[in-house]
Amino acid sequence: MKILTSVLTASCILLTVVATQAQSDSVRITQNALVYADSLVKTDSFGAWSAYADLAQASVIKYWGGKQGYIDHILQGRGRTRSAIAENSPELKMLQLVNVLNDEWQCVIRESLYFHKDDQKYHFITCFVGQSKDGGETWRLFDVSYNKVANIIYMFPEIQGDLAIREAVILTPEQELAQEQATAGKKGAVKK
Repeated sequence: MKILTSVLTASCILLTVVATQAQSDSVRITQNALVYADSLVKTDSFGAWSAYADLAQASVIKYWGGKQGYIDHILQGRGRTRSAIAENSPELKMLQLVNVLNDEWQCVIRESLYFHKDDQKYHFITCFVGQSKDGGETWRLFDVSYNKVANIIYMFPEIQGDLAIREAVILTPEQELAQEQATAGKKGAVKK
């Protein structure tokens, strides 16, 4: 009986250690991915286009015909969300983190920022899709807002099909308020 109790206790301790290690790994991997996402945001805001392209997956750069083609594509699309005034830094949040293979991870990070155009405030929400092939230490990311979600499979063929990637949206304050009210209404209906 004592042997059985000892084996069960040792098994429980081992499972606890393994679960704690896995949890701390995902926290570390999430933090690393968010650091790389912040680098992507900063290179975009400072116009460091070579460094911006260096943060993307090779397949995404290849899709746009090389590094310069990718940079030209980004420059063409970035004007729609550039503010006329200085804005706060965007908010970054990990939406999904998936372990594809032993050392390969993929993620979806939400970027939320506000910008002003023609004296109107807008809320811009986009996603970054990321991949790490070294256990979450380094990441390659790209901004979905410069692309169509339907085209991502062609740009990034290794992508997991179950990643929740959404199209980028630009909301006026009225649209944002309506969306918040609809979400609050749904939550209220569920609680009844």
